[in-house]
Amino acid sequence: MGRPAKTEHQHFVEGTTSKAKHALESVYEGGRPKIPAHLSAAARTEFKRACKILLDRGTATQGDFANLALYAEVYVRWVDQKRQLGNEFIVTTQVTNNNGTLTNVERPNPLVKMVVDSERQLFALAKSLGLTPGDRDRVRKTKGAREAEQVLDPLEAFMARTKRPTVIFSKEQNREQHDARTEAKSIGTEDGDSPASAE
Repeated sequence: MGRPAKTEHQHFVEGTTSKAKHALESVYEGGRPKIPAHLSAAARTEFKRACKILLDRGTATQGDFANLALYAEVYVRWVDQKRQLGNEFIVTTQVTNNNGTLTNVERPNPLVKMVVDSERQLFALAKSLGLTPGDRDRVRKTKGAREAEQVLDPLEAFMARTKRPTVIFSKEQNREQHDARTEAKSIGTEDGDSPASAE
């Protein structure tokens, strides 16, 4: 298995550049997905929580409502199944053997398989939305989020201002200040004071 790719942040910290092909920029406008009316109260809460994460990252579009709704429904189902399962991983059931007598048999709780299936679905949906640590850097930012993120270099921002300050230099003032500084330096060295000893 190959080494995992470095994130943009890791390249920035280490002072390296990525040799990987850059992903194409997204052409879709960002937006808040609408919450479907059929979601339960718990699913609506999870929908809003996941939606806020995507909006903060600048990756949410209005077309993500179906994936987010599925993610919220599976999340609520998973939490409910875990609550029902509790710590009862083994259940005791009565089974009729070949002689027709009932015997108690311990078997794995069927809810364990349901919880595992929900976890698989939840993980796959989280990956498709970019909500896992491995996928959050692979999801492209939307068009509006990218434009808002482009911050000018401080020097470019300063130069791009509409009104620039006017600095007036007077040759006479500059000459007087220069002469005063050189005279102060020469007086200090004549008295035996060096800049190092003055400190």
